[in-house]
Amino acid sequence: MGLPQPGLWLKRLWVLLEVAVHVVVGKVLLILFPDRVKRNILAMGEKTGMTRNPHFSHDNWIPTFFSTQYFWFVLKVRWQRLEDTTELGGLAPNCPVVRLSGQRCNIWEFMQGNRPLVLNFGSCTCPSFMFKFDQFKRLIEDFSSIADFLVIYIEEAHASG
Repeated sequence: MGLPQPGLWLKRLWVLLEVAVHVVVGKVLLILFPDRVKRNILAMGEKTGMTRNPHFSHDNWIPTFFSTQYFWFVLKVRWQRLEDTTELGGLAPNCPVVRLSGQRCNIWEFMQGNRPLVLNFGSCTCPSFMFKFDQFKRLIEDFSSIADFLVIYIEEAHASG
């Protein structure tokens, strides 16, 4: 699983350059044309449903775009995606996770025999995760006799505070 080391480092370098250019250009545009950039970000939020989340104000998450925190988050995610590949019908990557207790483990440790393991990834800034959580709980109630379920809370891309 994963890419050969030389190819991986070249791809990581390319991703670093892509993300750096994206953040620098975004930051410059945000400074020069703040209203236009805000409208574009809100339009993207409409498409994803983020702006419909009543618990988050755009004033909290728009300023996080093109910040240093945003740069490191996007870079980390893009680098992880280079290694987290799978093939149709193959095993999912055995990604590291942290339990609520703080204990580190891997996703495969939650698999029990041949039972399917259903993963639900999301965060509070992801509207479909928050708005459909009750539906996921109903799935658990309906199918817990034949499958196992795991909620994986991902790092907030636009955390405020």
